[in-house]
Amino acid sequence: MSRRPAWQKIYERFDPQEPARAEERADRPRSPAADILEELDLPFGLPRVLLTGTVGTGKSTELIRVAEERAGADFTVLLDLHRHFSLVVGDEHALRRVSSWEVVFLAGLAVIRAASEVLPYPIPQAQIDALAIAWTKLAKATDTPHATIDIATLAKSMLVLGSAAIPLLGATPSAASTAATGALTVFKAAADSVKWTLPIGRGKKTIADQDAEMQSLLMAVNAIVGYVQTKSRRILLVIDGLDRIDDLEHAKSLFLRSELIAQLGCPVVVCGPFALRSHPAASAVPRFSKITALVNEPVLDHDDPRMPGPGVQFFCDLYDRRVADLGADLVPRPLLERLAYYSGGRARDFVKSIRILAQRAYTADAEQATDALVKKVLDEARHLLETGLDAGHIDVLAAVAKDTLHLLPADGRARDLLSYGQLLPYPNESEWYYPHPLLTMSLVRTSRTGSSG
Repeated sequence: MSRRPAWQKIYERFDPQEPARAEERADRPRSPAADILEELDLPFGLPRVLLTGTVGTGKSTELIRVAEERAGADFTVLLDLHRHFSLVVGDEHALRRVSSWEVVFLAGLAVIRAASEVLPYPIPQAQIDALAIAWTKLAKATDTPHATIDIATLAKSMLVLGSAAIPLLGATPSAASTAATGALTVFKAAADSVKWTLPIGRGKKTIADQDAEMQSLLMAVNAIVGYVQTKSRRILLVIDGLDRIDDLEHAKSLFLRSELIAQLGCPVVVCGPFALRSHPAASAVPRFSKITALVNEPVLDHDDPRMPGPGVQFFCDLYDRRVADLGADLVPRPLLERLAYYSGGRARDFVKSIRILAQRAYTADAEQATDALVKKVLDEARHLLETGLDAGHIDVLAAVAKDTLHLLPADGRARDLLSYGQLLPYPNESEWYYPHPLLTMSLVRTSRTGSSG
């Protein structure tokens, strides 16, 4: 009997662009999610957490895990800026230019969007008008292109995740609302919303936080946050997607030269640029009560990176969870471990490799994955990762591989390699770095011989 139906299901379940659903998640012992939840559970203070990590490590999945855990205790609102800019704004590159005040404004819209779905009464029109006026004044001060702003229409176009139900203050929740509390739901763009036309990431000037226009916008958003919190529960705002910003100077403008995001009037968990984590500037980020990172799973052994590390098991568990009903023999364990090793510990790379393998196995009508099929998958990924690397890049990668401590070199090219995934960070007593293992297959020669396979 053909196993094409099983390969098709694997292809569909391994989408590298989608965070894992709850039933698909493997336990991740090195995730900071538990520490973040502990911070959010404190009955005092105003937690503000900055989570960093390279793109593709699985941060979105861990942020959703945190949001789901808190959805019953807080009015949780999760704003994925990358998805918003890609699907709603229609300009993914604009996210790399977004300013701190625009992030705060979009956070305000996300709260309005989520609150409109669960509160039985609207946010006062005076507060909505104040936000529109504040945006208009800031747009003028920063030389942002003029636009007519309609807060209600913009909020309807937002795509956010939020608590499915929240009991109102002073009210006894019904059995139905109690059952829904603790769940997250997707608030999609409303049917009567219109195309997003507001210019974002197009300002030509920057102004200081203390300028009246910046403070007016912050106060307008916090007034809305405060109103919703007086009618429901404490808001937890989770902002994903700012890790797409790979320019260090722009990262500094969002989190060091401006403190606006950290002054939102509710607990905040923000996914920030890894450029901050790999630079001493991280220790100087103000107002955040916790700064933590999700690094790549240690699929390489620190003492001998040619050998598999403990992180390989996480990816095997991830695979097993998604294919439990399809048969364990579709990808023999040695080949699965090989794919895990050559993912470099990046969840997205591993998921992508399984999807490509499923596609090739479907075409071949294979009974199970073979050495030849896996080699084709790895060769395809390797050739793509090698694209554009010059002799200078290769020298940097080779130097990191030969360094017994695997420290980040004092070379500007190393940060470029980090941004594009050719150089990867791993956890240990202190973070260490190593070339993506795909690059060590051919391009980057190391001092040891052998392979993980």
